[in-house]
Amino acid sequence: MQTVEYIYNIVLNTVGYGIIPFVWKKSELDPTFFKGRLGRYEIHADQQQGRPRIWFHTVSVGEVTGAVPTLCALHERLPESSIFLSTGTPQGYHFAQAQLPRWVRVVPFPLDFPWILKRTFQSLQPDLYVAMESEFWPNLFRYLREREIPSILLNGRLSSRSAKRYALLKSLFFPIFRQFKCLGMHSEEDRQNILGLGVSKERTLVLGSSKYDGLLQRVDPSKTSTWREKLNLPLHLPVVVGGSLRRSECIQILEVFQSLLQVEPQAVGIFAPRHLERIPNMVLWLQERGIDFQMLSHLEKTREKRRASIVLVDRIGILFELYSLGDLIFCGGTLEPIGGHNILEPAAWRKPVFYGPCLQKVLDEHSILHSLQGSFPVRDKHELLQQWTYWIQHLPALKVHGEKAKEALLKMAGVADRQVEIIMAVLAERKRSGASRS
Repeated sequence: MQTVEYIYNIVLNTVGYGIIPFVWKKSELDPTFFKGRLGRYEIHADQQQGRPRIWFHTVSVGEVTGAVPTLCALHERLPESSIFLSTGTPQGYHFAQAQLPRWVRVVPFPLDFPWILKRTFQSLQPDLYVAMESEFWPNLFRYLREREIPSILLNGRLSSRSAKRYALLKSLFFPIFRQFKCLGMHSEEDRQNILGLGVSKERTLVLGSSKYDGLLQRVDPSKTSTWREKLNLPLHLPVVVGGSLRRSECIQILEVFQSLLQVEPQAVGIFAPRHLERIPNMVLWLQERGIDFQMLSHLEKTREKRRASIVLVDRIGILFELYSLGDLIFCGGTLEPIGGHNILEPAAWRKPVFYGPCLQKVLDEHSILHSLQGSFPVRDKHELLQQWTYWIQHLPALKVHGEKAKEALLKMAGVADRQVEIIMAVLAERKRSGASRS
């Protein structure tokens, strides 16, 4: 172990132990998820047989969704393999368990303590580690290196800010970046940032993201009909959807919608914050103004019909389906300096999307959407209201832009098959090197 890794572990095993109570709290008192983060997995006998054994890692719901097309394409090529998917959040863990096929074993991602990782590697016994998220844990990668387990990065994103942070600790992180057999980056900018961290050009390429393949596969018109019935939404009612709302956007979108009702009183607004802890603030804002609203979970659990103009989405994992209802759609993380979320999700349903100016994380998506006239960037909430005031009176004309949005999504699809080719090549190389050593 290098000196810098010793220092990292000294810090981890002193101050770092304070992480464990924090993880327990973030696990939302879920004992199964918490045990998994400590490397205690219940791997059954039938999940110990297949070879090769491939460990995919994601973080939360968005990354899980992006991994699905690659997992399915790989299973078609290697049906005898054992596939594991780790997630770093309780939301991602439960979403993956509910959505993924049974041949994917979903486990919580282990904390980066050596004693936890020892258990993890004994349980999973991976032949290949595939990161579907730009997370680089020093002890995890040391275990991979010592056991000669190859690693791949797919759907890779690395901002200039993150690259500068890693450069400050280059003795710790540069060996990790050089360890990857291949780094499939989302964009040329991401590739340039990773090259600055000591990775050779030969190991990097721009692939895009497999999440776009997943969006096309997830479109199910029956879901739209189901939600229309649940939410009492006749076809003639215009529907506004605000998704992945962050921070002040949660209130700004309510303000815009209230003004929009003066133009179209029959409009229905469905609003989903990115993090559910924002719901109480939205509720308080509505209550203080005497504005009627209903919770989506209540409408689902009871026979009560939707009567209010506003529905707050107080559970995760369904935003993609709710986008299918929208005539006017806003994607959050773009008025706040977050950098944007998945602005192409509405495009899968042939819906154009409105978003703010903060697009650092989705510049490629914005570029192709906007060039094909499938999106409407706005500077602030006032311009969003102006745009919506016009388009809510011209909804038939807006459908043309929805077709353009779908065209943009199709141009960015097809990544999963290319990712599987990389996985197959690395597995073949591992097999050859193992044979030569024997």
